[in-house]
Amino acid sequence: MTESLLAIIPLFVLIACGHVARHTLLDIKMLPALNQFVYYFAVPALLFNSASRQPLAHLFNAPALLAFSFAVLLTIALILVISRFVFKVTSYDELVLRGVNGSFANFAYMGIPLTFGLLGESSHAPTISIILAGNILIIAGSQLLIEAKRQRGHFIKQAWNIADRSLLRNPIFLSTFLGLMASAFNLKLPHVINTSLNMLAPAAIPVALFCLGASLSFKRSQANYSEISWLITVKLLIHPALTWLAFYLWQTEDKVWLQTAVLLSALPTGALAHVVALRYQIFEQATSQIVVFSTLISLGTVSLWTSWII
Repeated sequence: MTESLLAIIPLFVLIACGHVARHTLLDIKMLPALNQFVYYFAVPALLFNSASRQPLAHLFNAPALLAFSFAVLLTIALILVISRFVFKVTSYDELVLRGVNGSFANFAYMGIPLTFGLLGESSHAPTISIILAGNILIIAGSQLLIEAKRQRGHFIKQAWNIADRSLLRNPIFLSTFLGLMASAFNLKLPHVINTSLNMLAPAAIPVALFCLGASLSFKRSQANYSEISWLITVKLLIHPALTWLAFYLWQTEDKVWLQTAVLLSALPTGALAHVVALRYQIFEQATSQIVVFSTLISLGTVSLWTSWII
């Protein structure tokens, strides 16, 4: 437990530095620029480098990806049942957003630093694959579900727009896809580009965590805190437990894939959940609170999962 805690504390120290800087040294107007640097440059460089150096065979582990996806769907099903019959949520769109809050993790800003830092290079392939699966299944999938109900006759056109926004213009997806293509065709980049990527990539982890801390905002809202507490419990405890169970049922023997999937599932709710909530103006305030408080509480819960799974 002590070793696991010591391993992840630096991550939260960087988050704390960002939050302190927000209230002391950092001009808040600089935060969007820092976030864009992380999202459009540093993280894509890191993902491209990691993907391009992995053989494709290492990236596609069907049993592991099925187990991860099954755990996501099982988690969402549990959330929908409790939300409908305990918290009396009847709106289709709001049920979808609750599912997103309880199943989508902060893959880019915390997942990559956590798995790369704790598990090393052996976790690069499973991390990349699970991040792709999570974004497609949860973020793109939730928007498709909402649009399917709203658009009806124009669904195909709307589905293409969602794919365009969620995947084709998403730097995380694009950089990973391009890295996979570079790996598949054994492409060698020009020295200048390769050197630039190697300079950008190391900035991803510290700057991402710093920006995450600077973006945390503790504002009171009229949200139902009993429901928020339930969704945070699902995200930090139940979802990773179901992931471990799914791997056990699928008899997936690859230990690194199991460790990576459980750790990524144990992460707090990702900021993209709030982006989706804002886009559709559904469950926005509660989602922002879930992102903030799940991030804080995850210091303890991620430590527990780390000590148990590694």
